[in-house]
Amino acid sequence: MDVGIVGGSGYGGAELLRLLAGHPTLKVRTVAARGAAGKDLAEVFPHLGMTGTLVPAAPDQLDGCSVVFLATPHEASLDLAPALLAQGATVVDLSGAFRLGAEVFEQWYHLEHTAPDLTPASYGLPELFRGQLEGVKLIANPGCYPTAALLALGPLAGLINPATIVVAGLSGTSGAGKGLREDLHASHASGNAVAYGAPRHRHTPEIERIWGLLTGTDDPSPLTFVPHLVPMSRGQLCTVTATLAGTASPTKIRDAYERRYATEPFVTLTPDGVWPATTHLRGSNAAHLGVAVDPRTRRVVASCAIDNLTKGAAGQAIQAANVALGLPETAGLPIAGVYP
Repeated sequence: MDVGIVGGSGYGGAELLRLLAGHPTLKVRTVAARGAAGKDLAEVFPHLGMTGTLVPAAPDQLDGCSVVFLATPHEASLDLAPALLAQGATVVDLSGAFRLGAEVFEQWYHLEHTAPDLTPASYGLPELFRGQLEGVKLIANPGCYPTAALLALGPLAGLINPATIVVAGLSGTSGAGKGLREDLHASHASGNAVAYGAPRHRHTPEIERIWGLLTGTDDPSPLTFVPHLVPMSRGQLCTVTATLAGTASPTKIRDAYERRYATEPFVTLTPDGVWPATTHLRGSNAAHLGVAVDPRTRRVVASCAIDNLTKGAAGQAIQAANVALGLPETAGLPIAGVYP
């Protein structure tokens, strides 16, 4: 099955190429980019050991591709997705263009949405929405922070007071993409940790919307999300805290996580007293989850670690595409991380 990748010169594109090289069914036919068009892959990403010329990011360059992954900015995804769908491709978008309704998108991204009829697209988090992905043509790949936050939150539906949810996120510098930015200079980022984007980070409405779907409400309570940049190249950790509802007990909370993720190939629940570590997930499509209840405050603490470029981006995009296309969900995706 022929595959196209747009944004093939960025971190997401590189990770898609790395993972798809080992996929038994999906074979990369076309790699497109904008600024890097005309360059050879061996020049852009020597670590892949691949050759081939990057072509311009235009729909006609991707004609004939059964699946197209858009590892592109929101504006580019808005421009390309409708045309690619019209060509018959299954489109997996790694940007935020189709995760929210068009009106909410415009409020938080400050960008006109030019394809409102396509929003919100099917949400590509198989562990929580697998049944809604089968056979769909447009998949909105979750953001990396929402992936970790929602995997941590998912089992808590009905067990916590939603008005008390706080999400603290930690991410490596690759989460900001490959572009140059002053705060990402080595001399600035090394040895430094800083909160950013609060209290209106654009992933906030995404987490709230999906949490609303999980809890069956169209008007979910606002939650607090605070992301932090930490000095590592890749990796992400989200820790969720919330007050227990009613008679929820530590045993009931633990049981909820075990039931939810018992059969999930990419989710591991750590033993009591053991907390997830980002270093164990490097290069893996897995997620590690730890959970505990503080009886003194009656608050639950749930922590999820992922690789932001794999489970938080390219790996999850392939996982969702596998489900949509009726392929084995784990095809081409590593569970074990690279350690140390």
